[in-house]
Amino acid sequence: MNPNTPSALFVDDEINILEGIAVALRGRNFRILTAGGPTEALALLEREPVAVVVSDERMPVMCGTEFLTQVRRDHPGIVRMVLSGTMDPHTISRAVNEAGVFRYLLKPCTPGDLGLAVEQALEAHAVREVGEPQKLIGFSVDDALSAMHMVMQPIYASGGGELFAHEALLRLTGGQQIHVGDLLDAAIREGRLWEVERTIRANIAARVSSRPEGTCVFVNLHPRSLLDPQLYTQEDPLAPYADAIVLEITERGSLEEVKDLRMRVDALRAIGYRVAIDDMGSGYSGLTAFTTILPDFVKFDRELIRAMHSTPSKRKLVSSIAAVCHELRIKTVAEGVEDQADLLAARTMGCTHLQGYLLARPAANFLQGSCNLGTGH
Repeated sequence: MNPNTPSALFVDDEINILEGIAVALRGRNFRILTAGGPTEALALLEREPVAVVVSDERMPVMCGTEFLTQVRRDHPGIVRMVLSGTMDPHTISRAVNEAGVFRYLLKPCTPGDLGLAVEQALEAHAVREVGEPQKLIGFSVDDALSAMHMVMQPIYASGGGELFAHEALLRLTGGQQIHVGDLLDAAIREGRLWEVERTIRANIAARVSSRPEGTCVFVNLHPRSLLDPQLYTQEDPLAPYADAIVLEITERGSLEEVKDLRMRVDALRAIGYRVAIDDMGSGYSGLTAFTTILPDFVKFDRELIRAMHSTPSKRKLVSSIAAVCHELRIKTVAEGVEDQADLLAARTMGCTHLQGYLLARPAANFLQGSCNLGTGH
């Protein structure tokens, strides 16, 4: 193997599990190293260049979270992940807040899911090493603002298909196709993110009063907009409709920049807003926000929902998080439902609400009425 091939270190006190991982991931584009416990692993890290460490949680002498916290302190450039059989909220909180894990994976994890997670971690490590490449764009923020409009996608109750809410989604049209992510990235580079997101909120506010009676509207919010002072005042366009608005905190940016996250969310709740964590299951930020603020809603990442019916590890992860949310009276939304089998799986796993193309596509206007969950639309 090429000496420049990145290495992933797997740490577990059960040798048979390490042997199984080595066999299952053979042939991947990374070198596999193993250690039978934290002491052996820390010694190995002193002499071997490693990009990713994947650790079991329950081990003698030192648990996985303690071990990864030490790795974070001594080797901050290494991407850290947990592979565990427990979904205990306290353990997850420590893994996220103390060890700064990139992913929290549940056993049993299929070789495909584990290999993909490691490859994504290696990509994250490579970005940290060389820096994020600047994307060349051929539009101005002003062009995008003039091409902006909102569409609405329904969210239905998984029990009987009753219409519960709509998510307001930004669309950009004009002489060229502009991706929403590119717009936000450009706005950040130009120092205009707050201006762009205030304009988005104004466009949504102009539509809120026409929503079906008794429903609410989910609004995406970049983490950096949590630092916008206008958001916490009555001058914000959404403030008059706060009791009908669910603010979705997305993973497009790092929540580490928001040092007083809990206090800011409490302030938003005092105004009347509810809060959702978007893209749960796609990485570290969703778990960070979950354990810090205990949201009103959790939205499962569409990649987690896709093919869930045929992926045991996805079903276990969704059902575990959904069970914790149920105990804490947090509603759960399965995003990206595009297949009848995944719809059934999402309901079976305990998701309280459903959203996706199988049920309804985004439309210019708010839709009315319930949905037939037996056939979709």
